[in-house]
Amino acid sequence: MSTSLVLPPLASLGPKPRRHRGDRGSAGAALSFLGFTLEREEYGADLNLVTQIVKPPVLTWVPRVRPHVLGVISIRGAVVTLVDLRQLIGLSPTSWPRTSRVLLTSHGGEPIGLLVDRVTHVHRVSVEEFETGLALEESARTECVLGIARPNPTTRVTILDVVGVLTELMR
Repeated sequence: MSTSLVLPPLASLGPKPRRHRGDRGSAGAALSFLGFTLEREEYGADLNLVTQIVKPPVLTWVPRVRPHVLGVISIRGAVVTLVDLRQLIGLSPTSWPRTSRVLLTSHGGEPIGLLVDRVTHVHRVSVEEFETGLALEESARTECVLGIARPNPTTRVTILDVVGVLTELMR
């Protein structure tokens, strides 16, 4: 049996970020991202797109699939395609650390699991702390990135375009 954490939708990464209680105008608008690591770098995904976080269950291998598709898993009886997010965005294949987690999401009605190295925490950043148009490390695909969030001076979180990544997966 897998352990899961159900996350309620908190914010949207749209053109007009959701204002939170106590916000005054756009200066206080905040965006919420789920933080996770891939190859010791911190990344984030729009919190609205992640429905659950689970420990990786038993994997069933599927022949003749793309290298970033690891196989399928069963989550409460539903068959979910498991994707190595590291490979999908152009990094090295996962090493399956003990801290690995699966971020459950969906695309076009299909359940998808994104394997990450470790889940960190939820980042809330103001619009002013979110930068677009920045380049990633040379090994990662920059078209998979929405921008960079800097929740504090020492933390940099690369925010992935999960919808774009999943669209690429379905091609």
